[in-house]
Amino acid sequence: MATEVTLPEMGEGVEDVTISRWLVREGDVVKAGDPLLAVATDKVDTEIPTPVAGTVLTVNFSEGEIIDLNTVIVVIGDQEEAGHSDSPTAVPNEIPMPSEPQTPGPFPGPDRPTAIAVKATPVARRMAAQEGIPLAAIASHSTGQITKSDVEAFLQDKADVGTSPPFEDVVPLEVRRLAAAYDIDLRAVAGDAPLSTLTRHDLRKYAAEQKGLAHLAPGPQYPLASTVTHETQVQATEHRPAAPAVSPQADELIPHSRMRQIIARNMVQSAFTAPHVTTVHGVDMTTVTSHYQAHKGAFAKEGVRLTLTAYIVVAVVAGLKAVPAANAEWREEGLLLTHAYHIGMAVALAADATGVGGLTVPVIRNAGDLNLMGIARQVADLSRRARENALTPADMQGGTFTLTNYGTSGSLFQTPVIVQPQVAILGTGAIEKRPVVVSHGKPYEARVDDYLAFHPMMDLALSYDHRVLDGASADAFCVAVKQTLEQWTESTSA
Repeated sequence: MATEVTLPEMGEGVEDVTISRWLVREGDVVKAGDPLLAVATDKVDTEIPTPVAGTVLTVNFSEGEIIDLNTVIVVIGDQEEAGHSDSPTAVPNEIPMPSEPQTPGPFPGPDRPTAIAVKATPVARRMAAQEGIPLAAIASHSTGQITKSDVEAFLQDKADVGTSPPFEDVVPLEVRRLAAAYDIDLRAVAGDAPLSTLTRHDLRKYAAEQKGLAHLAPGPQYPLASTVTHETQVQATEHRPAAPAVSPQADELIPHSRMRQIIARNMVQSAFTAPHVTTVHGVDMTTVTSHYQAHKGAFAKEGVRLTLTAYIVVAVVAGLKAVPAANAEWREEGLLLTHAYHIGMAVALAADATGVGGLTVPVIRNAGDLNLMGIARQVADLSRRARENALTPADMQGGTFTLTNYGTSGSLFQTPVIVQPQVAILGTGAIEKRPVVVSHGKPYEARVDDYLAFHPMMDLALSYDHRVLDGASADAFCVAVKQTLEQWTESTSA
């Protein structure tokens, strides 16, 4: 019996998800627990396991679609059920083929598809459109609804017999990509002409005229140099007083990713919720870097990758103990203090085609109960799983304070934005050698024994909610962090 698969509980407040990528396809045989798909929520990107064993009969949504949690995403059953699932949610879309007579074209003679209603899954329809294949051509090779596997088999059959795909030639890749990006029906653009003759110019013109995308309107077309004759040169001179400036490439509208939309919403919300103030303190990292160099080998033998971030997390806990209000939540009726230290750790993700990556904030829970080894283990594990999109919703919840280490990318100083409903966020810059005045007297008193030395220095930037903390309390937090790092001892690691 076929099983309708819906999404599991994704965490408090999560009502919908975006499908990041499918890890199975229609026709695949899966076991319970196999990865099914990856989804993105407001908090995390994660993989969803397959709840039952069987054959993937239908995939009901495409990558990039936003779906509700109670929606049936796939149907899994026995192989013999493929193609005729009676689940109402698995009923494929019916695509009516034109009933009027067609002019001769890519499918002449008796092989030309007749007027029929073709049933196909959304993924199959999208693949067929991108490849420039009419669904009617695939329907003759399928026993029921057209699936992604049917489209792939159709393409493979064409390749095996050494013939070109339908419509005489493969539709140019850049044309298929443009059509997919702006949901353009290639058939509507080509009319009676073979799809292989379509160009980006044709699609841009169609998008501007038929879909209201005026920014895609193509510029004027000029003959290629190899086709310019003396006559055309004379005509161009007569009708164009001056040579036209080279038209710049048209601007491109790139839809926001789900993660970028979430980041934008949260940052704007935070900026308009809390009055932000940032205080900056310099830290001498000589003691910590020496300890790190001396102990990273021993940690590695225990299977733990030691990083300087682990030291900073230990110091953050010391700062929160010194100023408990920094580990709190503002409420209109009072300040909600939290006595457990759940430290969010911002992790930058790989950049996309625009050069901008995402950002996720997994949480080191109960950091106050962990020593340096325990925190280092958590830092390494969460960072790795964040970059592999293997975090769970539980990994992202319950943070009481956030650390963002932008120094890993070379930045010296930033003004981080608070993660609501927290009241502060600490940013740490790159560690670099700077000239430091070494003195045994007061900082503002000149002494004959003062001298310059080059020490590894790092800047702390604490952005805080001025409704909760003021300058004195924010500085007290930073001083506790600074002293913990500058006066690191073996007992601090324990």
